[in-house]
Amino acid sequence: MVQKIEATDVTEEEALNAAFFERADAFIKQANEFCSIEKGSTVKPHDRRGQVSSAMLFAASRFNTWVAANNFKDGEEMRAAKEQVMSYLLQQFQLMLEDNYDEYCDQFENYLRFRRTEEHHAHKHEHKPHD
Repeated sequence: MVQKIEATDVTEEEALNAAFFERADAFIKQANEFCSIEKGSTVKPHDRRGQVSSAMLFAASRFNTWVAANNFKDGEEMRAAKEQVMSYLLQQFQLMLEDNYDEYCDQFENYLRFRRTEEHHAHKHEHKPHD
């Protein structure tokens, strides 16, 4: 259950951070839903996660390009700023990726505990032919 924060209890910066994480959580929730596999499907969880990850990277790059484009008067001005925009976005992504990667290393067992259940269910339904 998510606790709602009263606007009077937080600073503007804290409210913006809360909105940031609510949006991020909504994207992650949607990605998790895209990762679910229907009963009887032969798609492997690892493959589905890879497909969703690729789609998210593409969507993020497409959306961030659109956001950047809205700051320019035309394509030529945008083209001239390409290196600056790319540098900024790549730097931001790298910082976020490093933070999340380190957190997952520290919390590996806690965050990946679902794998045991997933692997159990995957093997439970495998039928090997009898000799």
